[in-house]
Amino acid sequence: MDKAAPPPAAKRASPTKAPKPARVLVIHTAFIGDIVLATPLLEALRTLLPGAEILFVTTPAGAKLLDPNPWGVRLRAFHKRGSEKGMRGLYRLGRELRAWKPELPICLHRSFRSVMLAKLAGGESWGFREAAASFLFNHRVSRAGFEFEADKNLALVSGWSGVSGFSRYPRLRAAPADAMAAAALLEGQGKFIAMAPSSVWATKRWPAERFGALALRLWKERGIRTVVVGSDAPEDQAAAATLVAAAGEAAPLNLCGKTSLGGLKSVLSRAELVVSNDSSPLHMAIAAERPVVGIFGPTTRELGFFPLAPAGKSAVAEVAGLSCRPCGMHGHDKCPLGHFRCMLNLSEDKVYEEITKLLCP
Repeated sequence: MDKAAPPPAAKRASPTKAPKPARVLVIHTAFIGDIVLATPLLEALRTLLPGAEILFVTTPAGAKLLDPNPWGVRLRAFHKRGSEKGMRGLYRLGRELRAWKPELPICLHRSFRSVMLAKLAGGESWGFREAAASFLFNHRVSRAGFEFEADKNLALVSGWSGVSGFSRYPRLRAAPADAMAAAALLEGQGKFIAMAPSSVWATKRWPAERFGALALRLWKERGIRTVVVGSDAPEDQAAAATLVAAAGEAAPLNLCGKTSLGGLKSVLSRAELVVSNDSSPLHMAIAAERPVVGIFGPTTRELGFFPLAPAGKSAVAEVAGLSCRPCGMHGHDKCPLGHFRCMLNLSEDKVYEEITKLLCP
Protein backbone atom coordinates (compact mmCIF):
# COMPACT_ATOMS: atom_id res chain seq x y z
CA MET A 1 0.00 0.00 0.00
CA ASP A 2 1.23 3.46 -0.85
CA LYS A 3 1.37 5.50 2.35
CA ALA A 4 1.97 9.12 1.46
CA ALA A 5 2.96 11.22 4.44
CA PRO A 6 0.47 13.97 5.31
CA PRO A 7 1.64 17.36 4.06
CA PRO A 8 3.02 19.70 6.72
CA ALA A 9 1.56 23.15 7.14
CA ALA A 10 2.86 25.70 4.69
CA LYS A 11 5.95 27.45 5.94
CA ARG A 12 8.25 30.11 4.63
CA ALA A 13 11.76 28.93 3.83
CA SER A 14 13.00 32.39 2.84
CA PRO A 15 11.19 35.66 2.18
CA THR A 16 10.27 36.63 -1.35
CA LYS A 17 11.88 39.95 -2.24
CA ALA A 18 9.99 40.52 -5.48
CA PRO A 19 6.55 42.20 -5.33
CA LYS A 20 3.60 39.88 -5.62
CA PRO A 21 2.58 39.50 -9.27
CA ALA A 22 -0.88 40.60 -10.34
CA ARG A 23 -1.00 38.23 -13.34
CA VAL A 24 0.28 34.65 -13.24
CA LEU A 25 0.47 32.41 -16.28
CA VAL A 26 0.67 28.61 -15.92
CA ILE A 27 1.36 26.45 -18.97
CA HIS A 28 0.70 22.70 -19.07
CA THR A 29 -0.48 21.02 -22.27
CA ALA A 30 0.10 17.34 -21.44
CA PHE A 31 -2.18 14.36 -20.75
CA ILE A 32 -5.25 14.53 -18.52
CA GLY A 33 -3.48 12.78 -15.63
CA ASP A 34 -0.71 15.40 -15.74
CA ILE A 35 -3.29 18.17 -15.59
CA VAL A 36 -4.90 16.60 -12.52
CA LEU A 37 -1.49 16.52 -10.84
CA ALA A 38 -1.02 20.23 -11.57
CA THR A 39 -3.95 21.17 -9.32
CA PRO A 40 -1.86 21.29 -6.11
CA LEU A 41 0.27 23.97 -7.79
CA LEU A 42 -2.84 26.00 -8.69
CA GLU A 43 -4.05 25.74 -5.10
CA ALA A 44 -0.64 26.83 -3.80
CA LEU A 45 -0.57 29.84 -6.11
CA ARG A 46 -4.03 30.92 -5.02
CA THR A 47 -3.01 30.54 -1.36
CA LEU A 48 0.01 32.78 -1.90
CA LEU A 49 -1.69 35.22 -4.26
CA PRO A 50 -5.35 35.58 -3.25
CA GLY A 51 -5.87 38.68 -5.39
CA ALA A 52 -3.93 37.73 -8.52
CA GLU A 53 -5.33 36.81 -11.90
CA ILE A 54 -4.22 33.26 -12.73
CA LEU A 55 -4.48 32.02 -16.31
CA PHE A 56 -3.94 28.34 -17.05
CA VAL A 57 -3.08 27.46 -20.65
CA THR A 58 -3.80 23.79 -21.25
CA THR A 59 -5.29 21.36 -23.76
CA PRO A 60 -8.99 21.49 -24.67
CA ALA A 61 -9.52 18.36 -22.56
CA GLY A 62 -7.57 19.92 -19.68
CA ALA A 63 -9.75 23.03 -19.84
CA LYS A 64 -12.90 20.90 -19.67
CA LEU A 65 -11.46 18.94 -16.76
CA LEU A 66 -10.81 22.06 -14.67
CA ASP A 67 -14.11 23.77 -15.41
CA PRO A 68 -15.23 24.66 -12.81
CA ASN A 69 -12.32 24.97 -10.39
CA PRO A 70 -12.28 26.14 -6.77
CA TRP A 71 -9.43 28.64 -7.21
CA GLY A 72 -10.94 31.08 -9.67
CA VAL A 73 -8.33 30.16 -12.28
CA ARG A 74 -9.14 31.30 -15.81
CA LEU A 75 -8.69 28.63 -18.48
CA ARG A 76 -7.38 29.02 -22.01
CA ALA A 77 -7.56 25.95 -24.27
CA PHE A 78 -4.58 25.70 -26.62
CA HIS A 79 -5.66 23.72 -29.72
CA LYS A 80 -2.12 22.66 -30.51
CA ARG A 81 -3.24 19.69 -32.60
CA GLY A 82 -6.10 21.52 -34.27
CA SER A 83 -6.79 25.12 -35.23
CA GLU A 84 -3.62 26.40 -33.49
CA LYS A 85 -1.17 23.73 -34.62
CA GLY A 86 2.27 24.58 -35.95
CA MET A 87 4.49 27.60 -35.44
CA ARG A 88 1.85 30.01 -36.71
CA GLY A 89 -0.59 28.97 -34.00
CA LEU A 90 2.15 29.07 -31.39
CA TYR A 91 3.21 32.60 -32.26
CA ARG A 92 -0.40 33.78 -32.42
CA LEU A 93 -1.05 32.50 -28.89
CA GLY A 94 2.28 33.93 -27.77
CA ARG A 95 1.23 37.40 -28.95
CA GLU A 96 -2.09 37.01 -27.16
CA LEU A 97 -0.39 36.11 -23.90
CA ARG A 98 2.21 38.87 -24.22
CA ALA A 99 -0.60 41.41 -24.64
CA TRP A 100 -2.01 40.12 -21.33
CA LYS A 101 1.37 41.00 -19.73
CA PRO A 102 1.96 38.08 -17.34
CA GLU A 103 4.40 38.92 -14.59
CA LEU A 104 5.02 35.31 -13.48
CA PRO A 105 4.89 32.63 -16.21
CA ILE A 106 5.30 29.09 -14.86
CA CYS A 107 5.81 26.28 -17.38
CA LEU A 108 5.10 22.75 -16.12
CA HIS A 109 5.34 21.08 -19.50
CA ARG A 110 8.83 20.18 -20.69
CA SER A 111 8.25 20.24 -24.44
CA PHE A 112 10.03 22.73 -26.69
CA ARG A 113 6.68 24.17 -27.81
CA SER A 114 5.59 24.94 -24.24
CA VAL A 115 8.97 26.43 -23.34
CA MET A 116 8.77 28.65 -26.42
CA LEU A 117 5.27 29.72 -25.43
CA ALA A 118 6.52 30.79 -22.00
CA LYS A 119 9.30 32.78 -23.66
CA LEU A 120 6.93 34.44 -26.12
CA ALA A 121 4.57 35.42 -23.30
CA GLY A 122 7.24 37.53 -21.59
CA GLY A 123 7.72 38.07 -17.86
CA GLU A 124 10.09 36.41 -15.39
CA SER A 125 9.54 32.79 -16.36
CA TRP A 126 10.07 29.69 -14.21
CA GLY A 127 10.41 26.14 -15.51
CA PHE A 128 12.18 22.82 -15.12
CA ARG A 129 15.89 22.47 -15.77
CA GLU A 130 15.15 19.16 -17.52
CA ALA A 131 12.86 20.80 -20.09
CA ALA A 132 13.82 21.15 -23.73
CA ALA A 133 15.58 24.50 -24.31
CA SER A 134 15.32 25.29 -20.60
CA PHE A 135 17.91 28.04 -21.08
CA LEU A 136 15.00 30.15 -22.33
CA PHE A 137 13.58 30.30 -18.81
CA ASN A 138 14.68 33.12 -16.53
CA HIS A 139 14.70 30.72 -13.57
CA ARG A 140 15.12 26.93 -13.51
CA VAL A 141 14.30 24.30 -10.87
CA SER A 142 15.41 20.67 -11.04
CA ARG A 143 12.88 17.85 -10.84
CA ALA A 144 15.49 15.57 -9.26
CA GLY A 145 14.96 14.39 -5.71
CA PHE A 146 11.16 14.49 -5.70
CA GLU A 147 9.21 11.22 -5.60
CA PHE A 148 5.84 12.41 -6.92
CA GLU A 149 4.92 14.54 -9.91
CA ALA A 150 2.87 16.89 -7.72
CA ASP A 151 5.93 17.56 -5.56
CA LYS A 152 8.01 18.34 -8.65
CA ASN A 153 5.40 20.86 -9.77
CA LEU A 154 5.24 22.45 -6.33
CA ALA A 155 9.03 22.88 -6.38
CA LEU A 156 8.50 25.63 -8.96
CA VAL A 157 6.22 27.53 -6.58
CA SER A 158 8.63 27.01 -3.69
CA GLY A 159 11.55 28.12 -5.85
CA TRP A 160 9.82 31.38 -6.68
CA SER A 161 8.18 32.10 -3.33
CA GLY A 162 10.50 30.55 -0.76
CA VAL A 163 7.41 28.86 0.72
CA SER A 164 7.02 25.09 1.04
CA GLY A 165 4.72 22.55 2.66
CA PHE A 166 1.63 23.01 0.51
CA SER A 167 -0.96 20.26 0.14
CA ARG A 168 0.27 17.71 -2.41
CA TYR A 169 -3.08 16.09 -3.09
CA PRO A 170 -4.97 16.85 -6.32
CA ARG A 171 -8.47 18.30 -6.22
CA LEU A 172 -11.23 18.54 -8.79
CA ARG A 173 -14.71 20.02 -8.68
CA ALA A 174 -17.71 18.90 -10.71
CA ALA A 175 -20.37 21.25 -12.02
CA PRO A 176 -23.93 20.76 -10.70
CA ALA A 177 -25.09 19.73 -14.19
CA ASP A 178 -22.41 17.03 -14.32
CA ALA A 179 -23.42 15.75 -10.89
CA MET A 180 -27.04 15.52 -12.04
CA ALA A 181 -26.03 13.69 -15.21
CA ALA A 182 -23.98 11.18 -13.21
CA ALA A 183 -26.85 10.64 -10.77
CA ALA A 184 -29.17 9.84 -13.68
CA LEU A 185 -26.72 7.34 -15.17
CA LEU A 186 -26.24 5.63 -11.79
CA GLU A 187 -29.88 5.62 -10.74
CA GLY A 188 -30.65 2.41 -8.86
CA GLN A 189 -27.04 1.27 -9.00
CA GLY A 190 -26.35 1.02 -5.27
CA LYS A 191 -22.80 0.59 -3.99
CA PHE A 192 -20.26 0.04 -6.74
CA ILE A 193 -16.59 -0.17 -7.59
CA ALA A 194 -15.48 1.78 -10.66
CA MET A 195 -13.04 0.11 -13.04
CA ALA A 196 -10.99 1.86 -15.73
CA PRO A 197 -9.56 -0.99 -17.83
CA SER A 198 -7.91 1.00 -20.61
CA SER A 199 -5.07 3.42 -21.33
CA VAL A 200 -3.69 5.37 -24.26
CA TRP A 201 -0.69 3.02 -24.15
CA ALA A 202 -1.24 -0.68 -24.88
CA THR A 203 1.43 -1.88 -22.46
CA LYS A 204 -0.29 -0.04 -19.59
CA ARG A 205 -3.43 -2.16 -20.02
CA TRP A 206 -3.86 -5.09 -17.66
CA PRO A 207 -5.83 -7.71 -19.65
CA ALA A 208 -9.46 -6.60 -19.70
CA GLU A 209 -10.72 -10.15 -19.14
CA ARG A 210 -8.93 -10.11 -15.77
CA PHE A 211 -10.78 -6.95 -14.84
CA GLY A 212 -13.95 -8.87 -15.74
CA ALA A 213 -12.97 -11.86 -13.59
CA LEU A 214 -12.29 -9.43 -10.75
CA ALA A 215 -15.73 -7.86 -11.19
CA LEU A 216 -17.35 -11.31 -11.05
CA ARG A 217 -15.44 -12.21 -7.90
CA LEU A 218 -16.39 -8.94 -6.20
CA TRP A 219 -20.04 -9.61 -6.97
CA LYS A 220 -19.98 -13.24 -5.80
CA GLU A 221 -17.93 -12.74 -2.65
CA ARG A 222 -18.92 -9.23 -1.58
CA GLY A 223 -22.12 -8.39 -3.42
CA ILE A 224 -20.56 -5.28 -4.94
CA ARG A 225 -21.41 -4.28 -8.49
CA THR A 226 -18.99 -2.75 -10.97
CA VAL A 227 -19.27 0.34 -13.14
CA VAL A 228 -16.92 0.51 -16.13
CA VAL A 229 -15.58 3.92 -17.17
CA GLY A 230 -13.53 5.24 -20.05
CA SER A 231 -13.67 7.42 -23.13
CA ASP A 232 -15.21 6.82 -26.54
CA ALA A 233 -11.80 5.88 -27.98
CA PRO A 234 -11.82 2.49 -29.77
CA GLU A 235 -9.31 0.96 -27.33
CA ASP A 236 -11.42 2.01 -24.36
CA GLN A 237 -14.61 0.66 -25.93
CA ALA A 238 -12.93 -2.66 -26.74
CA ALA A 239 -11.54 -3.05 -23.22
CA ALA A 240 -14.92 -2.24 -21.67
CA ALA A 241 -16.73 -4.76 -23.88
CA THR A 242 -14.23 -7.49 -22.99
CA LEU A 243 -14.58 -6.73 -19.28
CA VAL A 244 -18.38 -6.87 -19.38
CA ALA A 245 -18.35 -10.17 -21.30
CA ALA A 246 -15.87 -11.75 -18.86
CA ALA A 247 -17.85 -10.55 -15.82
CA GLY A 248 -20.91 -12.57 -16.85
CA GLU A 249 -23.57 -12.62 -14.16
CA ALA A 250 -21.95 -9.69 -12.32
CA ALA A 251 -23.51 -7.54 -15.09
CA PRO A 252 -21.34 -4.40 -14.81
CA LEU A 253 -22.84 -1.09 -15.84
CA ASN A 254 -20.85 0.05 -18.88
CA LEU A 255 -20.51 3.84 -18.95
CA CYS A 256 -17.52 3.82 -21.25
CA GLY A 257 -17.91 6.70 -23.69
CA LYS A 258 -21.20 7.78 -22.10
CA THR A 259 -19.91 10.55 -19.84
CA SER A 260 -18.25 13.88 -20.37
CA LEU A 261 -15.07 14.57 -18.41
CA GLY A 262 -17.22 16.42 -15.91
CA GLY A 263 -19.59 13.49 -15.71
CA LEU A 264 -16.68 11.11 -15.20
CA LYS A 265 -15.52 13.21 -12.24
CA SER A 266 -18.96 12.85 -10.69
CA VAL A 267 -19.23 9.10 -11.37
CA LEU A 268 -15.84 8.45 -9.78
CA SER A 269 -16.77 10.55 -6.75
CA ARG A 270 -19.69 8.18 -6.03
CA ALA A 271 -17.64 4.95 -6.14
CA GLU A 272 -16.71 2.96 -3.07
CA LEU A 273 -13.31 2.42 -4.65
CA VAL A 274 -11.68 2.83 -8.07
CA VAL A 275 -9.47 0.24 -9.80
CA SER A 276 -7.48 1.68 -12.68
CA ASN A 277 -4.46 1.15 -14.85
CA ASP A 278 -1.80 3.86 -14.81
CA SER A 279 -4.07 6.36 -16.55
CA SER A 280 -6.02 9.54 -15.86
CA PRO A 281 -9.03 7.99 -13.99
CA LEU A 282 -6.60 6.90 -11.26
CA HIS A 283 -5.60 10.49 -10.49
CA MET A 284 -9.10 11.83 -11.07
CA ALA A 285 -10.41 9.41 -8.44
CA ILE A 286 -7.82 10.58 -5.91
CA ALA A 287 -8.83 14.16 -6.68
CA ALA A 288 -12.43 13.09 -5.95
CA GLU A 289 -11.22 11.73 -2.57
CA ARG A 290 -11.95 8.11 -3.37
CA PRO A 291 -9.74 5.12 -2.45
CA VAL A 292 -7.81 3.75 -5.43
CA VAL A 293 -5.96 0.64 -6.50
CA GLY A 294 -3.51 1.44 -9.28
CA ILE A 295 -2.28 -1.29 -11.64
CA PHE A 296 1.24 -0.57 -12.83
CA GLY A 297 3.20 -2.50 -15.45
CA PRO A 298 5.82 -0.76 -17.58
CA THR A 299 5.92 2.31 -15.32
CA THR A 300 7.33 2.42 -11.80
CA ARG A 301 7.35 4.57 -8.67
CA GLU A 302 10.48 6.53 -9.58
CA LEU A 303 8.75 8.05 -12.61
CA GLY A 304 6.54 10.04 -10.23
CA PHE A 305 3.03 8.91 -11.16
CA PHE A 306 2.22 6.38 -8.44
CA PRO A 307 -0.99 7.36 -6.60
CA LEU A 308 -0.42 10.19 -4.14
CA ALA A 309 -3.23 10.06 -1.60
CA PRO A 310 -3.68 10.24 2.18
CA ALA A 311 -2.48 7.17 4.08
CA GLY A 312 -4.82 4.19 3.72
CA LYS A 313 -6.50 5.59 0.61
CA SER A 314 -4.35 4.06 -2.11
CA ALA A 315 -2.64 0.80 -3.03
CA VAL A 316 -0.56 -0.41 -5.96
CA ALA A 317 -0.66 -3.79 -7.68
CA GLU A 318 2.52 -4.60 -9.62
CA VAL A 319 5.00 -7.36 -10.40
CA ALA A 320 8.11 -6.61 -8.40
CA GLY A 321 11.64 -7.60 -9.31
CA LEU A 322 11.49 -7.30 -13.10
CA SER A 323 14.76 -5.81 -14.32
CA CYS A 324 13.08 -4.48 -17.48
CA ARG A 325 10.87 -2.08 -15.52
CA PRO A 326 10.49 0.75 -16.31
CA CYS A 327 10.78 0.34 -20.06
CA GLY A 328 9.98 3.99 -20.77
CA MET A 329 8.50 7.18 -19.40
CA HIS A 330 5.01 6.31 -20.63
CA GLY A 331 4.35 3.01 -22.35
CA HIS A 332 4.53 1.29 -25.73
CA ASP A 333 2.28 -0.25 -28.36
CA LYS A 334 3.80 -3.61 -27.42
CA CYS A 335 6.30 -5.00 -24.94
CA PRO A 336 9.82 -4.10 -26.16
CA LEU A 337 11.08 -7.55 -25.08
CA GLY A 338 8.03 -9.46 -26.30
CA HIS A 339 7.08 -11.18 -23.01
CA PHE A 340 4.84 -8.54 -21.31
CA ARG A 341 5.50 -10.13 -17.90
CA CYS A 342 4.82 -6.89 -16.04
CA MET A 343 1.11 -7.33 -16.81
CA LEU A 344 0.65 -11.00 -17.69
CA ASN A 345 2.31 -12.10 -14.43
CA LEU A 346 0.05 -9.86 -12.35
CA SER A 347 -2.67 -12.15 -11.00
CA GLU A 348 -6.29 -11.42 -10.25
CA ASP A 349 -5.59 -12.62 -6.69
CA LYS A 350 -2.97 -9.91 -6.18
CA VAL A 351 -5.27 -7.12 -7.33
CA TYR A 352 -8.16 -8.52 -5.28
CA GLU A 353 -5.92 -8.59 -2.22
CA GLU A 354 -5.10 -4.89 -2.61
CA ILE A 355 -8.79 -4.07 -3.02
CA THR A 356 -9.76 -5.88 0.17
CA LYS A 357 -7.11 -4.00 2.12
CA LEU A 358 -8.83 -0.73 1.29
CA LEU A 359 -12.40 -2.01 1.65
CA CYS A 360 -11.65 -3.55 5.05
CA PRO A 361 -8.97 -1.45 6.77
